[in-house]
Amino acid sequence: MRNEYAGGMYEAKEGTKFPIKWTAPEAALYNRFTIKSDVWSYGILLTELVTYGRTPYPGMTNAEVLRKVDQGYRLPQPPNSPSSLYTIMRECWEPQPDDRPSFSTLQYRLENEYTGENPEFSN
Repeated sequence: MRNEYAGGMYEAKEGTKFPIKWTAPEAALYNRFTIKSDVWSYGILLTELVTYGRTPYPGMTNAEVLRKVDQGYRLPQPPNSPSSLYTIMRECWEPQPDDRPSFSTLQYRLENEYTGENPEFSN
């Protein structure tokens, strides 16, 4: 599906289809796929987890999603989602890829959230 280029950037082969609602804007608009565009997608996956699989951007077409995200729109905090988890989601959706957390940072933060140190995640 993608060819690797220097610096860890990937480019989709011509004609490749990919899920717009899960794809980072720089990947969807300019075919710039990096580990940081994967972080964006991970943030979308987190919303799916807390909404029991609801499709992101309900009621919006792919074109609407691209336009609105490019203008700064982000998914709202899902109901019953801890604020600390939504903060992590929002960080995954930073407009500049370099401002998004690394997967190792995400792992560390999520592990800390689920070890009982955060009252939002305790039973």
